[in-house]
Amino acid sequence: MLMSAVPDPTAFDKHYFDEFDRNFDELYPIQAEDFLKGIVKNGLLILDSEKKLQTTFITRIKEVPIKYRQRLQIRFEELWKNKRQRIVECPVSPHPTASLLDLAYDLRTNTEADALIVGDDSLKTLEAIGKPSKGVVPLSDYRNSGFEKDRQRYEAQFESIDLLPRATVDNLIIRAVRFSKWLRFYDPYIGSGNNTSGFRKGIEYVLSLWQRHGFFASQRGIGSVDIFTCSAERILDSEEEHVKKWKQEQNRNQHRKVVRELIESVESRFPWPVKLFVKDDNDANRIFHARYLESQHAIIRVDRGFDLFQPSGAFNRNFFTLNMAESSHLTECRKLPDAAL
Repeated sequence: MLMSAVPDPTAFDKHYFDEFDRNFDELYPIQAEDFLKGIVKNGLLILDSEKKLQTTFITRIKEVPIKYRQRLQIRFEELWKNKRQRIVECPVSPHPTASLLDLAYDLRTNTEADALIVGDDSLKTLEAIGKPSKGVVPLSDYRNSGFEKDRQRYEAQFESIDLLPRATVDNLIIRAVRFSKWLRFYDPYIGSGNNTSGFRKGIEYVLSLWQRHGFFASQRGIGSVDIFTCSAERILDSEEEHVKKWKQEQNRNQHRKVVRELIESVESRFPWPVKLFVKDDNDANRIFHARYLESQHAIIRVDRGFDLFQPSGAFNRNFFTLNMAESSHLTECRKLPDAAL
């Protein structure tokens, strides 16, 4: 899952990369690159909506000695290529005379991001003025930081959710949805109209975490929910007309049931609009099969789908996997023709 960090741009000041500086640390450029690589893999870069940190961050990298600049710029361009997935701009209201460090520190505090990444000079400044050091990570010690160890842990495959503590599963979902302004659920079997209460409980569980912990979703007027599924009966061109008509009627009945028992129920509990999209996946290839939770910044493959709970309230056997490579597949699913209902 995702780890979030606010960068203090001064951590990339050129003197940290200057081999002629008496305080030069040969590991510093490597750890700076490691940080950017980690954000590309499963991180979020939290920046201010006024773009002060972003502008200075870019400038600082351009000023790094060329020996190290090229590698950093490659990583930075890779990050910028995935800007919509990996960069979050959040409002912050610093004092007019606030330094970049003050701005970054306040942004990290306000958003509760996992870390504030700083240079050694900024670390000393924070220590001198008595600022709490929790979550402050010096770039000179990035590889050994708890942030990087957690990032690697969240990048790996987790056990089935029924073998994990409830708090751990909550945390995985929160990390996937926290900074998103919308959520999409993909499960082709919701449209069958069977077990709507099971699907509803699973979806409501995710939405309740988003409502309580979402940075944007907790704000009035922000947030939307889309649910993508398939019709109950697959209609084939080769079938006789009376069979097609019977299936169409079944699909309409099941659609009404899903709207009544799932969509309207979910909408009544939460402040966001909930839209149901029923797709026609009757092509021979049938691309819509696996189940996913998609946020602006994460794609979670949900092995068994959104029927997450047993009647006892315990989790079913199910696996959550971060899989950003399936973005184009989800686009294909959304582009499937709408079912005739």
